Amino acid sequence: MNANVNDPGKKADTTRKTDDFGRKAEEFGKKATEAGTQGAHQAQEMLMGFNSSVMKAFDQNRSAAQHLFRAMQEESLRFVNTRFEHTSRALEKSRDYQGFSGLITLQQDLFLDFARDYAEFNKRFGELLQEMADHNIENGIGMTAQAAHAAKTAAERAAA
Repeated sequence: MNANVNDPGKKADTTRKTDDFGRKAEEFGKKATEAGTQGAHQAQEMLMGFNSSVMKAFDQNRSAAQHLFRAMQEESLRFVNTRFEHTSRALEKSRDYQGFSGLITLQQDLFLDFARDYAEFNKRFGELLQEMADHNIENGIGMTAQAAHAAKTAAERAAA
């Protein structure tokens, strides 16, 4: 047993095997580190593309919401102004009406004007909502295409 331990040929062979194993382990570590770094970089690119798409969608939705609120405000003001004008005219006409039948006629005219104004307001408001929905659908299709393109580009980069 002692002869084997003191044999110089065995020591050199063991040292060579240890050195080879160390080099192989080092190479494997480098490859693993490179693969991990590349994977992290690809994941970062994909996340940046997704984040960009989400931020763009958020900005477009914010812009569309601002446009809708502005249009709603304008339509509401138009409705109030129209109602004010029609009510003022009806009150001016009330001087010409005599008795109870005149009062009933005035009331019917007021209700008829209110119904017309309200129907017109609802029609315009519905058109605004339809425009916004159409705009959002168009934007959604465009954003989906952009997100798909960004994902495809990131996947191509990852494959390369």
